[in-house]
Amino acid sequence: MMISRQWHLAGVVAAMGAFAPVSLWTGTPTSVPRVTPVSLHMDIRESEPYLAIRTGLRCAQCHVNRTGGGARNDFGSIYAQTRLPAWEMSYVSRRLNQYLSVGANFRVLASGTVSNTTPRTSLQVTEQNVQVEARVVPDILALYLDQTLGPGTAHTREAFVLVEKLPLDGFVKVGKFFLPYGTRLVDDSEFIREGTGFSYQTPDQGLELGIEPGPLSLFVALTNGTQGASENNSDKQVTASAALIFPAFRVGASAAHNDAPNGSRDVVGAFAGFRLGRFSFLGEADRIFDSFATGPDLDQTVVYVEGNFLAARGLNFKATYGFLDPDRSVAENARIRLRFGVEAFPIAFLQLSAFYTLLDDIPQATTDRDRIGVEVHAFF
Repeated sequence: MMISRQWHLAGVVAAMGAFAPVSLWTGTPTSVPRVTPVSLHMDIRESEPYLAIRTGLRCAQCHVNRTGGGARNDFGSIYAQTRLPAWEMSYVSRRLNQYLSVGANFRVLASGTVSNTTPRTSLQVTEQNVQVEARVVPDILALYLDQTLGPGTAHTREAFVLVEKLPLDGFVKVGKFFLPYGTRLVDDSEFIREGTGFSYQTPDQGLELGIEPGPLSLFVALTNGTQGASENNSDKQVTASAALIFPAFRVGASAAHNDAPNGSRDVVGAFAGFRLGRFSFLGEADRIFDSFATGPDLDQTVVYVEGNFLAARGLNFKATYGFLDPDRSVAENARIRLRFGVEAFPIAFLQLSAFYTLLDDIPQATTDRDRIGVEVHAFF
């Protein structure tokens, strides 16, 4: 990270006793750990967009990847260890030395359908990731790797070179990375993730440029457009996202265009979020236009709305609404996905969640099975 951001983050951490804990938790200031620029390096965890809304911070203030997701920097780690869990614990750094840091994510999901299906219940490991960052030139040059060990075949999610400390708080990223589009939800099964094609399962290879002066965050990526696979044509995908981020609210828009041998895809959307006391809300709406070399074009709409309530420190209640119209030329074929549940952070490095998922599909579908899921997420 840049020196200027380190000092800024240290100031934000020092102010958190009068900021997040006051407005979002007890109503009175609490102590915070002492932070120096030397300690601000890196940590690991997936992104939770509602936490950015709740704290009023941008993605780059908690994550090594400036557009969010994956590895966290030390500011994000301090928050995750001393402000997020119900029981505050002393800060634990996972840096191996001044230049090298490692971490991991591990998720286990137990779920079952409400109606009688075969199988009706399942227990599965849904995530096994390890991450490594080598800060080759402190504050300027970093090498980053995010490797999936399972389930299934091991593969690389992200592997890039990051150059920071450019004008306008800018950066350059080269390699394989998640594309800068929309709201980076953890749940890739939501329609705005699955439908648009921008998810943790679909990184791409190329170049990304970004600037973040004042409240503006602007990112543009030029990539192969093959979702991480080898290039198969001379055309490239362009993906861009811009947002204005203020302490109590944010608003932004994203767009992408990809040409391929068998057709093209254009995706445009808008997203926003705001907080009100212990409540935080966020949403996104997208249109997806597919043109094919043969056959009719396809026009889709996806919508996502999320509400969160901080009931107590380390205890969050969440409700989400997802909408998908897979073909706007066909009447009455929309899908709706509702989720209600609770997530708890009892101690550092541990997240427990329980959700009820209601799926409303077209009448002839067999996939609209309501499910109950309990997940354990360990990270460091």
